[in-house]
Amino acid sequence: EATGADVLVLWLDCDREGENICYEVMSSTVPHMSDRLQTKVYRAKFSSLSAVDLQTAMSTLGFPNQAEARSVDARQEIDLRVGVAFTRF
Repeated sequence: EATGADVLVLWLDCDREGENICYEVMSSTVPHMSDRLQTKVYRAKFSSLSAVDLQTAMSTLGFPNQAEARSVDARQEIDLRVGVAFTRF
């Protein structure tokens, strides 16, 4: 569905997990967009599905936060390693 698209607006949970999912979605979509070098990727942040919140989110689009996304990757890695350590002893 991203083939030929110029802009990607990500509407995901407004937390670190949502940021992490942004980068997963981007890895699948941006390579298929019309101009990968000039691709515009935005992040909508909202806390409810009310018309006012959604309109505000659309008018104040930001960008995905790679630091928050990477923090989720780090936490997942730590959880996995700690889990392995507990199951071995």
